[in-house]
Order: sequence, then C-alpha cells, then structure tokens
Amino acid sequence: MIMPTITHYQPPFELPIITLIAKDGKLIALDWFTQKSERLLGMSADDFEYQKMDELDRQSTNGQVLSQTIQELDEYFDGKRTRFDVALDLSSGTAFQQQVWQALLSIPYGQTISYAKLAERIGKPTAFRACANANGKNPISLIIPCHRVIASDGGLGGYTGGIDIKKALLAHETRQGQ
Repeated sequence: MIMPTITHYQPPFELPIITLIAKDGKLIALDWFTQKSERLLGMSADDFEYQKMDELDRQSTNGQVLSQTIQELDEYFDGKRTRFDVALDLSSGTAFQQQVWQALLSIPYGQTISYAKLAERIGKPTAFRACANANGKNPISLIIPCHRVIASDGGLGGYTGGIDIKKALLAHETRQGQ
C-alpha cells in the first residue's frame, strides 16, 4: 500500500497554510489545520509521506494530484477558476455525509445557501442540523465549498477553519464574481 502524501500550500491574502493530503491518486483532505485532518482520517502524522511543494514527486500518482490541486488553488485565488476538477475521495464520510458533500459541490461560485436549503436539496428538509454537522466534518473544505453555507437568518454560521477564513473566502468570491 502506498502511503498518503502530504504537503502544504500557502494561499494569498494572509490566509493560513493549507494542508493537502493525497492517497491512491485522489485528494482525501484539504484543511486549514493538520490536527483536524489527522483526526478526520484516523491517521497520525507518521502515516503520511511529507513532501515540500517544490519537491513533490510529480511522477507519482499522489504527487500528480497534489500538483493539480496546487495549480487549481492558484487559479482559484487568482480569480481564474470557479470549479475544481481534481479527483476527490470522500470515502472517509458516512453515506449521509457524502450525500451532503456532493450537494455542496452544486452550490455555484460566489453564491450562498442556508443549511435549511441544503437539507431540502438532499431531500431531508428537517435535517438542517445534521447537514451543519456534516459540513463541519467535510475533509476537503474550500474545494467542497462548505464556506458557501450560511444560517437562514443571513448570519455566517460556523466554519471549521474559523469564521475569519469563511469571511475571506466569501469576500474573495464576491470580488471575483463582479
């Protein structure tokens, strides 16, 4: 079995470093904090092969997916990409979580929906709290755009990376979409 490969990406405009993890040629985690990625995936830092961005083995399947992710993140932050194409592995989630994460992928760039609307989209209109919990367990935040989900009253709600990151991502998408 090939070890998952981990690297870090520094986004622009004072956002914190992003941890990227690939396994078997698919992105399995994109997160703002390594500890959360480890907890979500049930792995410790010793289970990963760490490679610096500029030293990625671009011939390996994991290196290729991490390189593609970095390129797509650069394009996203440059305002040139509104959807991501990198291969994702969502198998760390329950069937319900995967259903919610798939629904998140349909939220258009620069737009937001409420947790209640998200619950309606998956055919479970009373499951808005469960949808919020699934959002919090999203292992590939930003690419699976849980930052685009807000409270019904227009408040931002929560975000696993912190509310300041959520505000920055929404502001970035709003600026780029104009």
